[in-house]
Amino acid sequence: MTVYSATDMDHDKKAWINLAKGICIVLVVMMHTALGVEKVLGQTGVLHSLVAWTKPFRMPDFFLLSGYLAGSVSALSWRSFIDRRILHYAYFYVLWLAILTGLKLATDGMLSIDGFARAFAFGFVEPFSTLWFIYILPFFMLVARFARGWLAWVIGLIAAALHVWAAAYPDGGAYAMSSQVTGWIAPDSAALFLIFFLGGYLGRGVIVRIPGLIRAFPEAGIAIILLWATFHAYALSAGLVALPGLTIVFGLLGALAIVVLAVMLERVSPLAWLAFCGRHSLAIYLAFVIPMGVSRSLLVNKLGVTQPDIVMVLVLVGAIVLPLIFERLVQTGPLRFLFVRPGWTRLTDNKV
Repeated sequence: MTVYSATDMDHDKKAWINLAKGICIVLVVMMHTALGVEKVLGQTGVLHSLVAWTKPFRMPDFFLLSGYLAGSVSALSWRSFIDRRILHYAYFYVLWLAILTGLKLATDGMLSIDGFARAFAFGFVEPFSTLWFIYILPFFMLVARFARGWLAWVIGLIAAALHVWAAAYPDGGAYAMSSQVTGWIAPDSAALFLIFFLGGYLGRGVIVRIPGLIRAFPEAGIAIILLWATFHAYALSAGLVALPGLTIVFGLLGALAIVVLAVMLERVSPLAWLAFCGRHSLAIYLAFVIPMGVSRSLLVNKLGVTQPDIVMVLVLVGAIVLPLIFERLVQTGPLRFLFVRPGWTRLTDNKV
């Protein structure tokens, strides 16, 4: 794990990106951990309130950062765009769809050639579980490629209208911002989150200025976080964060607050592990469901641990740490393809 010094920060002006991504991926894994443990034990735990508190901005932040990091997709040649923004995600989706589908069927005692083929094929229509984010991201990239000039305003207004429509049919309870407007994960999620991706993509010029301002005026950063947290807590208790339309406001405010927080944490060396998680967020996102399920089953079914807080914390740590260890172990071996695209899948020489 890399520990940043003040000198390192002078040279790495974008360290906040990895910290923001790290915060994001930890919150996502935390949500799935809490949901799974509480479902098994039938009890709420220490993470329940935190997961509920972060619901209005957790996935909006994920998509805002993705949009910000999409960069100048409109400037890429079509060949480079397809390679880096379409095939990149398609490769990992298809690969891990096969892996997770096989593991789920095997765990349920239903693994067969016919059963696997059916479930795998269905995964191209309805994204598998946690992989839905990667499933819809290429579509968002394609939309962003055409979001220029006056068309950007039109697309932005359509995205806002779609969000309000989707937010009017909420799903996910206290845990997740999701929609059941059509009953299908991909269109519902695309309608709900496109506005946040475009917010990161089209708002890149504003977002890129935030780190410099917060570094120059750190007291302002503290004030912003405190004011936002207070306002967010009030709005959450008053039920304002769930109102369609205001969901955009609170999602964007929370996502930008995470950006501010990430900049403020740049020089906090003990939290450098968050930046490490951010740099390797893809590995965590792809694989965390495996150690999460295994560790939860081991603790509850084999060891008889039924205290929800203990189970949640241990499962959360395992779901984050074990994918990182596994990625490190396979990065130079024959299993490297699990987290790095092989050359034969590329249209260009650029490595993503």
